[in-house]
Amino acid sequence: MLRRKINILILLSLLSLVAACSNQENQDALIEEGELTDYERNLTNLVSENVFVYDVEILNKNAKAVRLKVDYYQEGELVDTIVNLSFSVDVEEESEARLVFLNTPPSGQEKWVAAIMTENGMASSTVDEGLPKMEDMSGIAGSLVGPSLEINKESVIGSMVKSNQETIGTPVHIETEEDLKRATSYEHVFILKATLMDCNVGEEGCPE
Repeated sequence: MLRRKINILILLSLLSLVAACSNQENQDALIEEGELTDYERNLTNLVSENVFVYDVEILNKNAKAVRLKVDYYQEGELVDTIVNLSFSVDVEEESEARLVFLNTPPSGQEKWVAAIMTENGMASSTVDEGLPKMEDMSGIAGSLVGPSLEINKESVIGSMVKSNQETIGTPVHIETEEDLKRATSYEHVFILKATLMDCNVGEEGCPE
C-alpha cells in the first residue's frame, strides 16, 4: 500500500511538471519586474524617483519586435500617446529584453524616458514637450505585470497617477475597459503598455 501511494505521488509530480512545461511552451513571452543591482538603482535614482524596469524572456520564434507605449489621460479621457517606441528582435540570437520607463519631472514639468534593451542593441525615446506641469500633486506609481505577454496583444504593465485627491488608488490589474476607466479617473494618469509583435513597424500590414 505504501509503495502504491509513493508511485501515485511520483506520477502526480511528473504530470504537474509536464503541465507546467506545456504551459510555458504555449506562452509567447514571460515578463517580470526587473531586479536592479545597487549600482543600477543608484544611477536611476539620480534622475528619477519613479522607475519601471521589466525583464522579458521571448519564447515565440515568430516574434520580430517589442513595442512600448505610454498613454496620457486627463480625468478619464485619453489625451495622447506620448511614447510609442518599438525595437526589432531576432529571437534566434537574442531571447531576452529589458524594458525601462523613467518619469523625471524637474520643477513640475513632466518628462518621460523609455528604452528597450537587448544584447545586440537598444532603442530609446525621451518626451517632455507638450506635457503639463504637475506641481504640488501627490502621486502613486505601480507595476501591473502579469506572468506573460501574448503576441500582438497590447498589455498594460504599469501606471502612474498624479492627483490632488486625498485618496488615490488603482486596480492591481488593468485588463478590461472597466478597469481602465477606474484607473484613469484622476486629474493626470499615465498608462504603460507593452506589445510583443510578429512584424516590424513600417512593414506592410503592421500596425503603426
